[in-house]
Amino acid sequence: MIYIQALYNNCESFKLFTQNGGVGAKEMGQMNDALKQLGDFHPLVIKFLEVLAENKRLFELSLVADKYAKLYKTLNKEEKITIISAEELSGEEKSEVLAALTANPMNAGKEFTIDYTLDPTIKGGLQMYTETEFMDMSLVSRIDKLKSEISKLSE
Repeated sequence: MIYIQALYNNCESFKLFTQNGGVGAKEMGQMNDALKQLGDFHPLVIKFLEVLAENKRLFELSLVADKYAKLYKTLNKEEKITIISAEELSGEEKSEVLAALTANPMNAGKEFTIDYTLDPTIKGGLQMYTETEFMDMSLVSRIDKLKSEISKLSE
């Protein structure tokens, strides 16, 4: 399904094909033959594409592939995390981030895919995004919180 998603995103003719509401059994058979030449697809994937086409839902292929990838990662305890820092993290700092993630009992048995990005506006510290959470341990957020507390005192 990940390959199908990449094909959808990178091949304009495949994308247009999936958006054509008039795809019939003949066209679907030709597409399946072409897919089989591209790679070794599981027969269930081919059958699933046929069912989508029969039900005039082939246009939702991209959405289905996205959801499948998320569910697969959840089932296999894989989690994508984005770490944002003000400056490039050293190898040791990246190891510390991974160690902190794996030390959390709620993350027992999980595998992490970590993307590191830079955002100098956070001034220092880290921000972490997952599919469902956001943690802000940045210097700028701490400063904003202090400013808010000071303003409450001076009122």
